[in-house]
Parts: sequence; C-alpha cells; structure tokens
Amino acid sequence: MGSDAALTSGGIGLESSVSAMFVGLAKRCTFACLALALFAALTWVPLVGANSKAAAPPRTLFGTLDTSISTVGTEKREGLSVAMFELDWASIEPHEGVFSESSIASLGHTLWKFRAEGMRVTLGLGLEDPPSWVYSLPDSSYVNQFGQFSREADMVFSEPVRQAAESYLKHVFAALPLRDVWAIRLTSGGDDEMLYPPGGTFWAFENSVLTGHDLPPTVARDPYPSWRPGNLGLSPAQINRWVNWYVRGLDDVTAWQMHLLSGLGFSGYYQLVTPGSGTRPDVLSQVEHMNLPNDGTTGVGAVWDRYYSMLPDKTKVVAYVSSVGDKSGDDDSCQAGDDGVPLASPEMDTWSATRWISRVAAANGLLVAGENAGYQMPSDLDSHYLDRSSTGMMADAIRQAKSCHFQVFYWAHDVNLWDGTIPFSLYLHYIATDR
Repeated sequence: MGSDAALTSGGIGLESSVSAMFVGLAKRCTFACLALALFAALTWVPLVGANSKAAAPPRTLFGTLDTSISTVGTEKREGLSVAMFELDWASIEPHEGVFSESSIASLGHTLWKFRAEGMRVTLGLGLEDPPSWVYSLPDSSYVNQFGQFSREADMVFSEPVRQAAESYLKHVFAALPLRDVWAIRLTSGGDDEMLYPPGGTFWAFENSVLTGHDLPPTVARDPYPSWRPGNLGLSPAQINRWVNWYVRGLDDVTAWQMHLLSGLGFSGYYQLVTPGSGTRPDVLSQVEHMNLPNDGTTGVGAVWDRYYSMLPDKTKVVAYVSSVGDKSGDDDSCQAGDDGVPLASPEMDTWSATRWISRVAAANGLLVAGENAGYQMPSDLDSHYLDRSSTGMMADAIRQAKSCHFQVFYWAHDVNLWDGTIPFSLYLHYIATDR
C-alpha cells in the first residue's frame, strides 16, 4: 500500500428532494423496489441547471485502510463512509485444502460489523500472503532474465498457482456474502499492488513462459523467448511489442480475478492498485531505444497508460492511486484542462502520480480513487506523513483526491489515526476543508 512512495452531492435542497423521493416510494414499493430506490438515492447526481455549463462532480467519499472494529462506529458518526479489511490466505488455508473455519468466521463478523454500522465495505483478497505450500507448485515463483527466483508467488504465468488461489477464494466466498462488499482491491497476486516483483529486473522467464507448459491459457508465450532485456538483438519496434506483452500479463491476471469474482456473485467496484508515476510514454520510448535497461519501473510493469488501455474489460473498474501525497510533482492538483493534454505529452512528466493516473483514468472512461503512502512505507516520507500543516501529506493527499474527483479516498492506515501518530480529528478537519 503506497510502495511508490462518490456518490453523494451536497446541498439542503438536494438532500430534501432525495429524502422525499424515497419516502414517497416507500408508500407503494415492494422491498425490491425500495432497494432500487435507495441505490438511486445514494448514487443520484442532479441534472445541470439551465444556466450551468456542467454538472458538479460527485463529492469524494472517505474511509481508512485496515479499519478497526473498535473505532468504526465513531468514524461513521463523524462522516466517514467506507471501511476496508484484508483477507489472509496463509492463515485461512495453512495446508492445501485445509481451511481455518474460525478465521473465516472472524472475517464474517468483521464484515457484518462494518455493514451494521452503515459502512460501504472494501475488501483485499490477501493473495500477496500465500501459504508456504504454494511454493511447491510448478512455476510458483517469478524468474528474471538472470535466472534469479523471486520471493513472490507467480499468479501471472503459473496456472497451478492460479488454480490454488481460485480454490481458496471459492471456499472463502461460499461463507462471506459478496453482496455485502462494495469494492474489491485487485493486485497482481504475489505483490500487494499491481506489480511484478521489485529489484530493477524483468520477471518473465519462468519455464511456463518459455515452454508454454503450465502457462494460463489466456496468456501468450514470450514473443521473443531467446532475447533478454538489456541485450542487443531486437529493434525498438520489437522491444515495444515485448513491453506490451509484458504489461499485458498484468492485464490478464486482472481479468482473471474479475471473471472469477463476478462468477462468484460480486457486482461492485474493482479497485486496481497502481502506485506511483511508473514509466511514462516519452521515457518508455527512450528506454526501448536503449534495449530496455533495468530502470526500476518498467521491470515491475508500471506502464500505467498501457496497462489501463489494454484491459479487456473496464466494467466498474477504478484506477486506484496507491501513492497519493507522495511528493511526486510537488503533490500538484488536477486542473480543469488536464483531459485535453495528450497522454504522450512530455508536459506530464512534471505531474504528480495522482494527477497522471487520473489523466490516464479519464482517457479510459474510468473512475479514480486512492490512498496515501503509509507511515514508514517508505520511511523517507515519514516527515511528510507526520506534518500536520497545510503542506503535510494529509492536507496534500485530500486536496489531490478532491481536485481529481476521487470516488473514494482511504487514509493509510486506520491505526495511525488512533495511536497518536496523527490525529483522527485532523483527518476530519482536512476532509471538511474547501477544495
């Protein structure tokens, strides 16, 4: 969470009209009708007035990451509306096919408590914490161009690992009602964000990739299996094709999770956890002409304009910035004319990660949301995190979230608002501050 580094509208008149609409329907609707009316009331945005140029964007929702049961009631009463918690594969399925029903029951209680408090609930799948037995599966770890193995489970290129994860998720969601979940965070599986492993190398040289054996059926084999990034042998155009193939691996693992979850009954939002600025178009062109050296961002697949544009299904997808307020681009805000700037423009190289991914989201017709860089994640941003002034991380992150019209912003992390690190009251103050 933060490694690089809305559904309501205001106004007394609007609130009264929505309330009147719902009360009127209550007199003559069935339960199903009432449910639809309530959904409409919560998500309705008014039409533009006769003298207005455009409708006002929905107000940003606010919540926390790893929300605590002990404080969720207070947070709801003070105006927060989204709670989040994470599954943990290792504790739920410590041995293959052996599940901890007590762990699942505890998670069910957390979900029930959050819903009982009136919170929308966001869920993390916990795939980044696999049990140790997963690493005995074929092609369970990524391999880079130097033959080194990663410490992350490979869900991009290993069908056996995907099948194990699928079995785990099907068991969990047979007990946890997905209808009560508003959003699900999607990552690459082995990582806690939508990334290949770190290290400044490229991770696509497993046996499954080179031979096709145990490769997921929706993933294409390496188009140039004898070539290695950093070496001669391919033209810039061929390297560009290879980069597309590499990034498309992240698209495929995204699509696999979406297909699985929708088949299990989930109909909410998919938050694709993408940190930092990544490699922007003009820089990518430069490194492709240099035979793709180890630049630290392309290797993790963080080519966000391509990742989002190549997604095969964008239904209810949210471009999720997991590094809001990370001081990139001086934490600049989104501007009214941003959507008119071409994605390939070098002008964007000075923009913050939040502003850049928001622009990419707009180009693909997606909602945008996010979280700030967490405390000690990384530690070199800690002074910014602890700064309570109008130029500190909290003020900057909330300003960015509002200016970029986030659907929802989460403070990372809930515990830090209650343990003395930074006060919950300050979060409320900046949420209430005008844009």
